[in-house]
Amino acid sequence: MKPDGTLKWKYEIEGLVYSSPAIGSDGTIYFGSTDNYVYALNSDGTLRWKFETGAEIYCSPTIGMDGTIYIASNDGYLYAISGSGTLANSPWPKFQHDLRNTGNVVTTNK
Repeated sequence: MKPDGTLKWKYEIEGLVYSSPAIGSDGTIYFGSTDNYVYALNSDGTLRWKFETGAEIYCSPTIGMDGTIYIASNDGYLYAISGSGTLANSPWPKFQHDLRNTGNVVTTNK
C-alpha cells in the first residue's frame, strides 16, 4: 500500500497463496502458490521469474545467507533456487522474522 492507504499494485496468479512471502535485499518478493510455481516479483509488482515445481506449495520460502531461496513443495522435494540478494534488512522480511526464526507473538496476562 501507498502511505495514503491506496493500493500500490497487484499481481494475479492462477493458484492460491497460503504462506508468507520472503523479501530479498534487492526488494524481490518470493512466494509459492497452489499453481505449483515459486514466484519472484520485482518491488514494482512485475514478474521477475517463476519456477515450476511438481506440486502445490503451501509453505513460506526463506532466503539463505548466500542468497539461495529455499522452499518445499507437496511433491516431497525441497527446492534451492539461486536468488539475487540476501534476506532484506527490514523489520519483518519473512515468516518467523529472520534466519534464526526468532519471531513470535508475545502476550501478557493482566
